Amino acid sequence: MSNKSLGRGLAAFLDVDTTQQIPVNIDKPINVDKPNSDKSVVNINVDHIVRNPFQPRQVFNEENLVSLAESIKRKGVLQPILVMRLENGKYQLVAGERRLRATKMAGISEIPAIITSMNNEDQLEVAILENIQREDLNPIDEAEAYRRLIDEFRHTQEELSEILGKSRSHITNTLRLLVLPEDVKSLVKESKLTFGHARALVGSPEASQLARKVIDQSLSVRETESLMKDVKVGRTSTADLNPKKKQAPDPEVLNLANQISALICLSVRIKLKNRGGTVEVDFGNFGELDELLIKLSRSLQDGR
Repeated sequence: MSNKSLGRGLAAFLDVDTTQQIPVNIDKPINVDKPNSDKSVVNINVDHIVRNPFQPRQVFNEENLVSLAESIKRKGVLQPILVMRLENGKYQLVAGERRLRATKMAGISEIPAIITSMNNEDQLEVAILENIQREDLNPIDEAEAYRRLIDEFRHTQEELSEILGKSRSHITNTLRLLVLPEDVKSLVKESKLTFGHARALVGSPEASQLARKVIDQSLSVRETESLMKDVKVGRTSTADLNPKKKQAPDPEVLNLANQISALICLSVRIKLKNRGGTVEVDFGNFGELDELLIKLSRSLQDGR
């Protein structure tokens, strides 16, 4: 498959400079009834735009969206989004989902857009390019985007390295994150684990438990890598990664144990089971045990 477009950025698909800031007066929408053939900027009702099915980004930072929405309220949308016409009169978003979401959040009904025509591969490539070039794309969404380019469009890792400007090792290590358990991948998406932490956990059968330990103890990437080595060579037991919380003793059972302990002058524990339980008596030496037997014997004789 040809790589004629992948890696050249949004401008490669258009005859306009999409990096240029184009202030658009939202109060005076441009007529979009006529076919768009010159790649000009037009205003489109946000309710007429549907999400890009090829969007690799699944997590959108709410705080950043709020900040962008406030900026849009003050200055408008400075860079148009990219859309395609659909047969039902609506438009499919190609690039600019953050701007679209923030515009809706700002309560603005229309957004500047450039209407273009693309095949499925170009749509995916543009969406990936737009997101990969941003620093806040989480590693799992990035890995899934690489996987789609490889599986659906037959690109090799070598090709992706060359045309996306990423090292081969970065692409390989990012793709390896996809073998992590779903709960660990969710922690990465939520920015609770970094790329370095996640990479260290790849391949461990106890990745979920280790991830929780990393978070609970605020371990650095280097400390996480050291922990993985300790687990691998057996210096750290995985059984101790998530110790079970001790259940609070029943007050009535504890009271009974104390009463027995006072009678025999030894430490007593009562453990409950499904239909009964056990009574454990601690003794320091056989002399204490002999005294206990004597007391029990006398109690039996007195009971007769």
